[in-house]
Amino acid sequence: MGSALCAAGTGIGRWEAILIAAVVSACVALLGIWQGARTARQDRQRRLFGEALAAVMEYREYPYIVRRRASDAERSDISRALSGVQGSLNRYIAILTIESRRVGQAYALLVEQTRSVAGPPIAEGWDQRPRAEWADMRVNDVDLSELEPVTNAFVRAARQHLRVFPSLKGNR
Repeated sequence: MGSALCAAGTGIGRWEAILIAAVVSACVALLGIWQGARTARQDRQRRLFGEALAAVMEYREYPYIVRRRASDAERSDISRALSGVQGSLNRYIAILTIESRRVGQAYALLVEQTRSVAGPPIAEGWDQRPRAEWADMRVNDVDLSELEPVTNAFVRAARQHLRVFPSLKGNR
């Protein structure tokens, strides 16, 4: 029957059908490769954004860690660890800015605000005496709640970046 259609001039030839099938197959394969690469990139970026946010949250713990130190002997260990976190924050600012200007800017603002809000209580904590008793471990004089809006702004920027069709304005 296929030969009859070709002979009558109303259908497509055998080679045209093979060519169309090959083109469709290639397009499907390329789409699959693109989707796999996109999914891998999104997974990598999700982990990166999460790790960056975790570094900010770790920094936010230092007003409590410094105040809860049991002895002055812990000062150098705490200070060394805090320095490592500071380095991580700086590194993530650079990496996130390379990944996405918008996400990087939101993260840089988050880090700046976190340092300005949590930094003074950390400095004040060093001036306080070590707390040797468990009853002294409660810290009531630190409030970091004003950092929630800037944290939420970073999370929104990261979510926007990871969408299937992110807004093109300011995303790169």
